[in-house]
Amino acid sequence: MKNHRVVSRHWWVIAAIFLACLVTLVITLPRPYVNSQPYRTEGRNFIGQDAMESKEALTISEPSAVISVLERLADKERHVAVGASLVDTSRWRVKIKIEDIQASSQTELFDVSRHSDLLFARQYFRLGSILSLVIIPTESDALCYYFLELDRMRCMNN
Repeated sequence: MKNHRVVSRHWWVIAAIFLACLVTLVITLPRPYVNSQPYRTEGRNFIGQDAMESKEALTISEPSAVISVLERLADKERHVAVGASLVDTSRWRVKIKIEDIQASSQTELFDVSRHSDLLFARQYFRLGSILSLVIIPTESDALCYYFLELDRMRCMNN
């Protein structure tokens, strides 16, 4: 009887050590983004006969983040920089709050009402908006995340 108590205590100690190691491993895993590293993506959307080219950059420098978008349509160009503060960060999620918006022009490059599929790119340009980015792990240096509020996934390279 005494042997069974000693054996069961040993197993409890081993299980506790194993669990502590797993928790430590999960907590100390590096974040899927590099602090102060700019991540970039390029896109092209067709509006009638024209193609709107866009370049987007995201830089997370704790405790803030900057989203920068450059759009070109024919001979018109518009640059928007969005400053945000980090509300909450974890390994799998980043919550940001839009604090500042600077645009080179207040006029849109295209008729937003006619091209509602491109409207999502502007929806997070509202002061005070809180957005949740769910980080998707990748095997490369890319940063992939899913905007919960916008129902959109983005992947950017550094």
